[in-house]
Amino acid sequence: GDAVSEIGAVPSPARMEDLLDDDELGADSAPSVPIGVKKLRACLVSRLVKTETQWLDEGCENVPSLPMRGDRDAMMQCTTPHFDGLVAMMDPSKSWVGRWQGISKLHPGVYALKVYGNLSEEMVTVMEENGLAYAPNEED
Repeated sequence: GDAVSEIGAVPSPARMEDLLDDDELGADSAPSVPIGVKKLRACLVSRLVKTETQWLDEGCENVPSLPMRGDRDAMMQCTTPHFDGLVAMMDPSKSWVGRWQGISKLHPGVYALKVYGNLSEEMVTVMEENGLAYAPNEED
C-alpha cells in the first residue's frame, strides 16, 4: 500500500515501549542490523529484524528473557517472516522515526513497521514469569 495507509496500521507509540524492560539498554549500544537479506525474521514483541542465524546467536536485545539463543524452536515461536516495511533507528535518543514508531527506547537497529502473528502461549508465559506484559499484535 501507499505510505499513508501503512502509517494508520502502526501501533500507538506508547504500546511497545510500555511492555519492554529498558533497564539494560544503553544509548551507545552497537546497532543490531541484518547481515543479509535472506531468512529475515522480525521479533513478535519488539519488531526488531535480523536473520535466523543472528536470532540464534544473539537472541533479542530488547526482550532478553525470550530464550532464542541456540534454540531454533523458541526462535521460530518468537519471530516471524511475515512483516511489512523496514525502518532503521541508529540513535534512539535523537530519532524522530523512533518516536513515531514507539521504539525510541529500544536497542538501535532495523525494525519492521508491522508484524503479523503472535507469540505462542508458552512464550507469553515466559514473558509473564519475567515480569513483562505481552500485547498481541493486531491482525488485519
